[in-house]
Amino acid sequence: MKQRILSGIRATGRLHFGNFLGAVRNFVKYQTPGNVCLYFVADLHTLTTLESPDELRNNLVEMVKDYIAAGLDPERSIIYAQSSVPEIPELSLYLSMMQPLGDLQRIPTFKEMVKKHPNNVNLGLVTYPVLMAADILGPRATLVPVGEDQVPNVELARHLAGRFNNKFGETFVIPEMMEQMIRVPGLDGNKMGKSEADNAVDINASSDQIRDRYRRGVTDTLKVRMNDPGEPERCQSVFPVHRLVTGEDERSEIEVGCRAGTLSCVACKDKLARNIAELLLPFQEKRADLASKDDYIRDVLNDGGKRARVVIKETVGLVRERMGIVIY
Repeated sequence: MKQRILSGIRATGRLHFGNFLGAVRNFVKYQTPGNVCLYFVADLHTLTTLESPDELRNNLVEMVKDYIAAGLDPERSIIYAQSSVPEIPELSLYLSMMQPLGDLQRIPTFKEMVKKHPNNVNLGLVTYPVLMAADILGPRATLVPVGEDQVPNVELARHLAGRFNNKFGETFVIPEMMEQMIRVPGLDGNKMGKSEADNAVDINASSDQIRDRYRRGVTDTLKVRMNDPGEPERCQSVFPVHRLVTGEDERSEIEVGCRAGTLSCVACKDKLARNIAELLLPFQEKRADLASKDDYIRDVLNDGGKRARVVIKETVGLVRERMGIVIY
């Protein structure tokens, strides 16, 4: 079935291995004939925790290089900056008129951001899910591949779409989410995240650098000595990634060796680092070729912004008409 796919990543820093494995590789696989793919860099969402405007501008360009090096094709996907489509914040304003405040304050992602930024609980953090709903509903996306932490926000978008349709008539598509979402653990066993630099693995790192990073990975805490039997299911940051990047035969050998106490955690980590480095090599070669092509990236963003506006303006025009807004 043909789909309209939409997803985006905040411009808080360069992509890490968790983004690459859990998000962007999924983005790439949807680039099939018949699908319409819209992938953006969420620079407006980034303003909620903005520290450096120059860093934001630089991150935007560098992330699009990462997108393209990972396999996103500007000919098969619409790649754009969120801020290039002014109809998105306009639609967010219209949707906010139908969204109860209490629901926003109870969303887990808002509570988590308040914990992280207790001295900067701005209105943008509160209304973040409404802006995300505009991202999704504006292009009438049918499928939204997101991480598990963003599921409540997509659910809110679904509820808002239904609420609007019930009041004003069929306007929005009710988007679906991926049935199986990949969670890539960081070095401490928690989700790998850009804002936690010590938790993440750089997708531009060399094999030696990846190995050094994973030497800090949390494994089976009950395996105290090198030859102690271990349990892969208790491993917090290494074996879960083996499941995602290591072939079945080698993975089976690792499981057997771990349980028998014949494979040390250090050796297990080294095998993982080697496999990750091999997986990232094609990306890194293409990324190196794009390193100095800022003008090309700006052209991609300019073209993508225009194409995204064409798609989203139609929806916003219909919303204005349904809500009685006339622009004179």
